[in-house]
Amino acid sequence: MKEGQQQFYHWQFSLSASPAKLWPYVSDTNRIFRILGATPVSETSLSRSTPKGSLELSHNKLKSYVSWRQTPYIWEYPYRFGVSRHYKLGILKELRFSTEFISLDDETRVSIKIWVQPTNPLFSFIIKAYVEYIIKRRLAKYLQQVDESISKSLRPYEISKPKKLVRGAERKIKTIKAQLIENSKRKRIVNRLFDLIQLADDEELERIHPYSLAEYWGEKKYSVLNVFLHAAKLDLLDFSWDVCCPKCKSPKHTFRKMREARVHLYCNDCESDYMMDFNRNTHLVFTPHPLIRKITDKKYSLGGPQSKPHRVTQQSIDIGSERYPQIQLEEGTYLFRTHNHEGHLILHVREEGADNITVFITDEELDGQEITISTNPNLIISNRSSEKAVCFIDKLNWKEEAIYASEVSSSHDFRELFSRETLKETSKVKASEVTMLFTDLMNSTELYVQEGDESAIGRVMGHFKIIQQIVAEERGGIVKTIGDSVMAVFWEPVSALKAVQRIQQIFTTSTSMGDAFKIKAGVHFGDCTAVNLNGRIDYFGTTVNIASRLVDIASEKEIMVSEAVFNHPDVQLYLDKHSDTFFVKESMKELKGFDDEEFKVKQIRLERPPMRLVI
Repeated sequence: MKEGQQQFYHWQFSLSASPAKLWPYVSDTNRIFRILGATPVSETSLSRSTPKGSLELSHNKLKSYVSWRQTPYIWEYPYRFGVSRHYKLGILKELRFSTEFISLDDETRVSIKIWVQPTNPLFSFIIKAYVEYIIKRRLAKYLQQVDESISKSLRPYEISKPKKLVRGAERKIKTIKAQLIENSKRKRIVNRLFDLIQLADDEELERIHPYSLAEYWGEKKYSVLNVFLHAAKLDLLDFSWDVCCPKCKSPKHTFRKMREARVHLYCNDCESDYMMDFNRNTHLVFTPHPLIRKITDKKYSLGGPQSKPHRVTQQSIDIGSERYPQIQLEEGTYLFRTHNHEGHLILHVREEGADNITVFITDEELDGQEITISTNPNLIISNRSSEKAVCFIDKLNWKEEAIYASEVSSSHDFRELFSRETLKETSKVKASEVTMLFTDLMNSTELYVQEGDESAIGRVMGHFKIIQQIVAEERGGIVKTIGDSVMAVFWEPVSALKAVQRIQQIFTTSTSMGDAFKIKAGVHFGDCTAVNLNGRIDYFGTTVNIASRLVDIASEKEIMVSEAVFNHPDVQLYLDKHSDTFFVKESMKELKGFDDEEFKVKQIRLERPPMRLVI
């Protein structure tokens, strides 16, 4: 069969929004392909020699089987992305497209290029007509809708038409809405949630992240999560647990109940085993309850930039070649990895970091070398290995909008509403790099003597509620209280530092609290194990033991942190930006139960210690 001539299309659209604001919508290839009328796709396995990073895909429409190999998507946030498809069966031999965002003085020019090669000249006219009269018009309409919504500071769903609900759902919604407002006391958030469920596309509702919506809605994350949990209790929403592969970061396994979760898992894409981790890859996600709105699980594109929103660039580099990706970074920590290496490089991004950076890919493993780069680096990636390389740069905190199992499973709201949602009694789940905070009320005995039991108990319980609220707002949860002490868990160290800073400020400066409360705290960060103890999540291990000992040696109004906490990049960045607030002293301390070693610790105070006059 004689091949058809390659067709080339180049369209340009002028939009008012910036590339960064357009990126989440225009690079969402699954949504784009659905809107353009593509048929659903699925992974297939017709070949045993598919290169790592490439995908074998197919669809079956009108009994005509179509199969192709898709090279890895290439992208540079928020400037460009593209992909190539090489067909084995069907009317096409090859399809390539690229999208580029060009920032001008008062607009963004979106440049879209498409290359299509039919398998037969007879198909050329049909393809040309479909591309020019259907695809182009649908694409232009979608881009106009996105640009309009951004200009109004809205998301596209907010100017969309209502979607079809399950029969009888509208009647249920009225009852649920009244109950939800009564239970949560947050009418504004409830109204926004109902708009989302009724107006948003399936792609936005397949995995709803309350923290991401909280940022957009201008609400506290804790408040939005509270509404979502109550909505799940009333069967407006449903939730499940995603367990993501630590390499590709994709949710490869989903469990509706935590008790159903398996600890040992396997990722087909990465061809590697991995484990469930309570603090790194296990997330709580929401979706509309199936009796309210059914969400399709059909996929129209796989491997696009929005399937990995934590990834700022992905490149495919031939042997001996170089790439010069243009990327825009936020301050923080990133990992440089490849499909061919187990290790990684650590990139610390700071405004004052190095501008000119060259990364060499060789046959040797990446060894965790660290370097500090600027937010807009001139980056060169050179492939000096013996294989074609697919490399990428991921943000370390790659799921900032996600709700980690470590934080939510210990939250008061979650325990109250879903007390049976916990691990199996026999499960022991790793919690990597979890942060433990212990606080202690130093003068509780004196308080009971001076004020009497009834008054003192009331004030101590009030102090627990204040700590509980602050911990929840800083993305943590109280594991348990021990006498007058609190044991809390956080996803990351900087959140614990922010929480204890607020706690100290309240009990130090609040006139309603008086001077009676003298709080001290200890913070440590490391690996431990999560278990089901008496129907609740609890944590065990050396990390917990060290944190509990740090609070013992702390003084009044002091935060005793381990060297691991102090040296964490995000903690360093936070302390640098608030250097006029924190006063740090380094010392060596012995901890009870660790008699054979001394620990280097940092004593942090929110005010300068009082001067002592010695005569």
